[in-house]
Amino acid sequence: MEPVLAHVVDRCREAVSGPDPQTRVIEIVREAMADPAMPAAIAPRSEYETLEDLALHRSPELTIFAAAFAPGLGVGPHNHNMWSVVGVCSGQEENRFFERDGGGLRDVGVETVEGPGVLSNAADVIHAIRNPLDVPLLALHVYGGDLFGVPRSSWDPDTHEEAVFDWSRSVEN
Repeated sequence: MEPVLAHVVDRCREAVSGPDPQTRVIEIVREAMADPAMPAAIAPRSEYETLEDLALHRSPELTIFAAAFAPGLGVGPHNHNMWSVVGVCSGQEENRFFERDGGGLRDVGVETVEGPGVLSNAADVIHAIRNPLDVPLLALHVYGGDLFGVPRSSWDPDTHEEAVFDWSRSVEN
């Protein structure tokens, strides 16, 4: 692991053991996205079969992954069931937010994060993400729990029908 990424992992691990970990992680990620060494550390992380392959750290308290997402790549509507902090050091991540509406979802808005930038999400957020640009999105995602081990939901992007989250079907091109 690149030293700049290892440093972020160490600091985030310390943050989750103290009070108000999400606020502390926001500051850590904000500083990391401003680090001129971060784009070079994340850019090579573009090849993976699932996002789990990109994990820098995974524990019951914390999951961190860094990735270079290809132009147009997206993940349909899903939840995390834990707080999250997204850092973008280069490129742009579009987040489309939803609320439950009967048996489906209702679109409630879009927020775009441009590098260097940070977006923090509450544990109950439902969103879809995508890279809308024709350049790679270099991002660091931090979650307040084991993202790969908790039960989660995803929604069909067209019908908004809810299903059990399936990593093998999560990424869209």
